[in-house]
Amino acid sequence: MKQLKQSRNYRDIYTITLCLITILTIALVRSTFSSQEKITTLRVDVNLVNILCTVQSKQGQLINTLNKNDFLLKEDGKTQKIIHFSREVTLPLTLAVLIDTSPSVQNILSLEQQTAVEFLKSVLGKQDLAMLMNFDRSVSLIQDFTTSIRHLEKSIYSVSIGGGTSLHDAIFLASDEKLKFETGRKAIILISDGADTTSKLKRKEAIEAAQRADTIIYSISNRIGGFFGANRGSPGTLKRYARATGGTAFFPKKPQNFKKAFDAIEKELRSQYLLSYQSSNRNQNGKYRSIKIRLPKKKGLRVKARKGYYASTL
Repeated sequence: MKQLKQSRNYRDIYTITLCLITILTIALVRSTFSSQEKITTLRVDVNLVNILCTVQSKQGQLINTLNKNDFLLKEDGKTQKIIHFSREVTLPLTLAVLIDTSPSVQNILSLEQQTAVEFLKSVLGKQDLAMLMNFDRSVSLIQDFTTSIRHLEKSIYSVSIGGGTSLHDAIFLASDEKLKFETGRKAIILISDGADTTSKLKRKEAIEAAQRADTIIYSISNRIGGFFGANRGSPGTLKRYARATGGTAFFPKKPQNFKKAFDAIEKELRSQYLLSYQSSNRNQNGKYRSIKIRLPKKKGLRVKARKGYYASTL
């Protein structure tokens, strides 16, 4: 009896073990098929390119009444078929506010803070996110992505002056470590004089990171004009960041114009078009591809969009 009992116990253990192995095998197979399905889906969409743009008249008026047939889009000189078109005012918005806290902005830091808070209060909706970084010699994340205006306001007024200016590092880190993981409409609001003195990275690397993250850069100079200190900073740097990503560079000459720059950014963000196309270039080589958007039927209008993007890699 004792041997029979032991035999039954062994069989029970064997049966349980076999069941567990079977269950684990089924789970593994399902997991494998699930992973394959996910990979297949990813490969289907890997060449989908989304471009946000705005259209302006010669007088600078934003035009938001155009249709898909008005646009002609080319990638590396080859015409692409626009498969999705929309006027984007409801797609969630993700903002990264980058404030220069180098010694050169000591006199206007309070104005930067005040107008930045007012801008966020007016532009952020319930589904939108914003974060705050400041940069001097180093780059600091003061407030991570949040929907709370109260938290953002508190963090903006908490920044203080430091030494040095690591502008390129700030753009790179905001793009590569934060924005590239977000979806929807993304933009960097850069408040700086454009002069970089302490970055480890180059401007080219920062622009590439912003383009890979599908991020538009809006630059607001705090060093142009009599109030801001004439002929100081690097206007060219601010312009290059904006042009390469489809944004705008602003150069206020009076204190009140600083707020006007924020107002103009808000209007642009509410007047965007989204153009999506399946790239005819199927090579997943990670190389840069140029983009040009025209309006053949609409003379006198100007399209602002990023100049290109980086293809995905295998």
